[in-house]
Amino acid sequence: MTTRLDLSVRRHQDTSVIALAGELDKLSSPGLHDVLAEQLDGGACHLVLDVGGLSFCDSTGLWTMLAFQRRTGTAGGSLRLAGAYGVLERILTVTGLAAAFPRDPDVSASLRALSRADENGVHD
Repeated sequence: MTTRLDLSVRRHQDTSVIALAGELDKLSSPGLHDVLAEQLDGGACHLVLDVGGLSFCDSTGLWTMLAFQRRTGTAGGSLRLAGAYGVLERILTVTGLAAAFPRDPDVSASLRALSRADENGVHD
């Protein structure tokens, strides 16, 4: 069985917005890892994962997101989740990881939060 995860990237100054659609699991997580690493290596300080299109996420997917949340924080940036409803919201709640990620209702709200944080010099 092949899982399908579609990824698309948009850049907004020092922030990369990565939209995920489909299933984030053991087979597709390496692709997300590569895209996130490429964005950080390419100068993006902040990552916004638009997860509203995820239909499934397993522990490997969670681990990938958590690893990059830590990596961006260490580099002085941040990782935010936009649109974490339904399946992903439930998984984050059940695993106790809901508090580990700044979450916003949508990408626009994430970008506004990052803009306010930049103005104040503080990031989640």
